Amino acid sequence: MLRRLLPLALAAALSCAGARPPPSGTDDAAAREVLGRFARAVHAGRWEEADALLSARWRATHGPGRLALDYRGAGPAAREAAERVARALDAGAPIAHSAGQARLAVGEARAAVLVLEPGGWRVDALE
Repeated sequence: MLRRLLPLALAAALSCAGARPPPSGTDDAAAREVLGRFARAVHAGRWEEADALLSARWRATHGPGRLALDYRGAGPAAREAAERVARALDAGAPIAHSAGQARLAVGEARAAVLVLEPGGWRVDALE
């Protein structure tokens, strides 16, 4: 019996090993990490990880399944928005900070918006 359960337990442990809690910092590096992790999670279809990086207002009404559904429903625009965030971060684009909010410009009249919550920066919009 134990011999049959060991592979299952190992698989479960490995699947959880990659999941990290969202960063709790409030500085620029934490904001960049949240945006980068969100963009990578969305690109890879890791919806639970992406959902954990969303602001409270989105987590209250959406879950990982709804996030995936919305992403697929948006077509190429959703993929392109996540790619713009990744490119801007890779290029070292500045993040503008104001009272409880951070914005990363990702194109003309477009930005990735984070809000500062008790647990740190969370993604609120990809415009």
